[in-house]
Amino acid sequence: MKKILVILLLLLLVIGTLAGWTELKRAKVLLPHSLVGMKKVSSHLYVEKSMTEENQKKIENSTPKAKEYVADMYGEVTTEPIIYACQSEECKNAFGLEGKFVAVRLLGHLILTNKALNKELISHEWSHEELYERIGGFWHWYREMPLWFDEGLASLTMKEYSRYDEVAWKRIMDEKIPYPKKEELISLSQWGKVNHTYLNNDEIVVPYATARKIVSKWYTKVGQKGLIELLDGIKNGEKFEELYEKGQ
Repeated sequence: MKKILVILLLLLLVIGTLAGWTELKRAKVLLPHSLVGMKKVSSHLYVEKSMTEENQKKIENSTPKAKEYVADMYGEVTTEPIIYACQSEECKNAFGLEGKFVAVRLLGHLILTNKALNKELISHEWSHEELYERIGGFWHWYREMPLWFDEGLASLTMKEYSRYDEVAWKRIMDEKIPYPKKEELISLSQWGKVNHTYLNNDEIVVPYATARKIVSKWYTKVGQKGLIELLDGIKNGEKFEELYEKGQ
């Protein structure tokens, strides 16, 4: 056990050095749950020790429905991420979800705050996990996957979610709210910037609504079959742009 802990601590140090200390906080999901203040509910669900029974039940009821949303998008679900769920601000911050972050996907885990204990946001993060695994992991994701597609697909997977959906897009159009170009939504650094530049509040998140609209138009044309062909193509070494353009 001590040897495993030493290996995990070294891995966390590498992650912190390469990806930053926020990612290091999130990577604590790799440590034994008892060391990071979590309680085991099942092999795929860990909750903050102080979580209420009501909130725990909410996650347990929402997760199967979120899986259905992911299956509707991808045809079948090939992943089963482990959920770490927080109730308090202290837990949220301890796992690197400061500020407006409500949920993240990392290393086969979904880390949720108390604002993400629902089928919509669980399905959003689960979509990230499904896409990541289907294209072959980090190298293919880093080299080929633009954030607007990854986030747009995850936002589409949620079905109806008022901050990102067609209602939000209609409001952007009707009120002439500025929105980013696709070219502004490619990298992680760009994504961080646009979420501070464009409207992002409790009613609407313009970058996500924009990415969802772009992917929705493409998915309407190609459907599930076209999506799977694109993901398989990336895994096999093909270029995202070429695969995406086939469906235009």
